Amino acid sequence: MRVQDKLPTHITVGRRRYRINTDFRRVLRMTEIMDDRGLTDEARDWLALRCVMRFPPRSRERQVEALKALRDLFFPVTCKTGDGKKITDLGQDAELIVAAFWQTYKVNLWRDRLTWFEFSALLGGIPEGSRYADVLGIRARPMPKPTKWNAEEREWLMKAKAVHALTMTEQEQADNYSRSVKALFDGLLSMAGDKHG
Repeated sequence: MRVQDKLPTHITVGRRRYRINTDFRRVLRMTEIMDDRGLTDEARDWLALRCVMRFPPRSRERQVEALKALRDLFFPVTCKTGDGKKITDLGQDAELIVAAFWQTYKVNLWRDRLTWFEFSALLGGIPEGSRYADVLGIRARPMPKPTKWNAEEREWLMKAKAVHALTMTEQEQADNYSRSVKALFDGLLSMAGDKHG
């Protein structure tokens, strides 16, 4: 989103425009509901839409379209490392984020009003030196290959990564397992190809 753009207040689904509430708390609540696997798809989608829309579309097809439009609007990028691992979670890192906003911007997230777009921009601009940025740095930092000189550094980094590790949801664990199996399978195919080639 460009600086000169007006902040969105509507989405268009089919030919109809729907007003949306872009308060960051409502968008965060929407994401929590979308991650709730204890709900049916229909209930989850309806409740998620109600977080940001007073009058969501009634048809199932339009609800799915509305959710896609909202995802594209609110989450154009994700915070992951090059290998696809998530390095932050807005729920698990909540206290670090609140502290970083106060330290950096003097914004109290428990009291002040922000749109999702303001919140996202400020979150992305938190500089090094805050505890939140330090923790992200630890999670994103690759483990160096062992040498005879870096045993202490590797031990410190392993402990720091363990202390600050994110708890994965069941879906994330399943996705991680699938990626690991695929990588193993691809490696075995590559080795087989090398032997026959």
